[in-house]
Amino acid sequence: MDLTGHSTDYIVDASFPEAMRGFVRRGQLRWPGLYVYGEPLAADWRLPEVADDDYAGIVTFSSGQEMEDFWEENGYALDASGQGPYSVFYRLHPLPISAATVTGVRAGSEEAEAAVEGTALLMSRYYAVSLVTPDDPATDPFSRSVVAEFADSFGSPG
Repeated sequence: MDLTGHSTDYIVDASFPEAMRGFVRRGQLRWPGLYVYGEPLAADWRLPEVADDDYAGIVTFSSGQEMEDFWEENGYALDASGQGPYSVFYRLHPLPISAATVTGVRAGSEEAEAAVEGTALLMSRYYAVSLVTPDDPATDPFSRSVVAEFADSFGSPG
């Protein structure tokens, strides 16, 4: 099968496991019969812990068995209803990172944006995360809504 889907990549802080719980709840609002990891969502779902040396974790999302079967045949693609499966790949990085300049800041207020724009970044532990949607969020409304829900799970203004 050809590689499919569109990856939107993030560096996120230690709030990632809790934000993922919120993201799963948003998925359940979209699809009341939500499947996670190819099975009906467990009532007590939590993000599995990964050790610092684990390569990556993955959380898969679909509307149910029919979409699971569609996914098997078509990969990350939009079905006839304009929706499709999506996944979150993640890896915990225990070593620090830095960036010389933070740009493109979006925050809840112009004051908050101005306080961060142009500053340096230092993080001691972080998650590298890839949200894989069926299509490019810049052109596909469904994929755009999934990316927006992911950002909203962190309390992001967009």
